Amino acid sequence: MKTPLNFIRTATILAALVLSTFSCKKDGSSSQSGNDQTTIDLASSAIGAESLYDDAFDVVAQTSEQSNVSTSSTSNPTINSTNLSVDSYTAVACAVVTLSPQDPGVFPKTMTIDYGSGCTSVNGITRKGKLTVNLTGKVRSAGSVITVSFDNYSVNGYGLTGTYSLIPVIASGSGVNYNVTISNGSITTPSGAVYTYSGTETFTQTAGIGTTTVTDDTYEITGGFSYSANGSSISGTITSPLIRSADCPNITSGTVAFLYKGVNGVLDFGAGTCDNVATVKVGLTTKTITLPR
Repeated sequence: MKTPLNFIRTATILAALVLSTFSCKKDGSSSQSGNDQTTIDLASSAIGAESLYDDAFDVVAQTSEQSNVSTSSTSNPTINSTNLSVDSYTAVACAVVTLSPQDPGVFPKTMTIDYGSGCTSVNGITRKGKLTVNLTGKVRSAGSVITVSFDNYSVNGYGLTGTYSLIPVIASGSGVNYNVTISNGSITTPSGAVYTYSGTETFTQTAGIGTTTVTDDTYEITGGFSYSANGSSISGTITSPLIRSADCPNITSGTVAFLYKGVNGVLDFGAGTCDNVATVKVGLTTKTITLPR
């Protein structure tokens, strides 16, 4: 199965930074209102915020497979509690992973993923601090409740707080879907600014169904979220499912509709080409976003 870890890339995680999304300048259009520009700014930075939280899911998905708490399969029975090396999954390189209780078959349990003072994976993501994951069952078992909390945790310099929870559902064809909720989320930027985020999404598996690994999944992402920055709030709804696949470092297609004070905007990831470009459109203004790989 491919996991969103391979889907949610450094590119998307850094969207807010690259775009200067928290304080964008107006472009030259004299017809663009202040609310139009604010909608563009908030829409761009909200996508980066969503990705920061999705990164936690990615880490949990791959770490759970490494630690034998993903499925009933014992494809790697020698790993219970370990210090994962750079030769293990790149996304969790240098994390100290512990299980309590250590027996991967005993639940409920706590899985701790500790990056300490920080380390950088081979795909360029620097994580610091600790994720604490409470599991009532295995990560890919229907009905399990997986709750992730953050302890001095940051991704590429962006600090995260709040609760990230997911419930797996076995769908038609034995695919594993996830109901994901982010509650009381806040993001602290490298400059010290604090923004809030919450969301509810569904990850629907469309490829990699029937395999016991997380490395060949494709998911369609649907749902919505709210985001606040500098006293302004925006809501977003995925209007065409976001497609994430391990064979591309970025989202390849899908659209998100935004609303801010009566102003509507759309963020479009394209028609399926694997590239690092997306667009935000508000009224007659279209802004191209370059997503770094």
